[in-house]
Amino acid sequence: MHRRDLSPATIAAAHRMSVRYLHKLFQDEDMSVSRWINHKRLEACREDLARPAAAGSTVGEIARRWGFVSPAHFSRSFRAAYGLSPGEWHRTASDRPPERA
Repeated sequence: MHRRDLSPATIAAAHRMSVRYLHKLFQDEDMSVSRWINHKRLEACREDLARPAAAGSTVGEIARRWGFVSPAHFSRSFRAAYGLSPGEWHRTASDRPPERA
């Protein structure tokens, strides 16, 4: 998921199908392919921001690593999904116990 160029087109090409067919596969789901990609990227960023090893990384570096090119878009999306800004989440990560799977 680190691929910055990940898109419906790259997914469809990797699976040797048309973009139209890929969208059709998601037709009965709660979200589109693009929203699914964004959701997975947000989850990955959230996990990275909470890792003690990420303490030396900036929010922007982590967002770019997972394919977000606009810091403003990333920040708005993160806040909408988790109720905190990415910076708030990153700063308070050391105060939280580790999440268990």
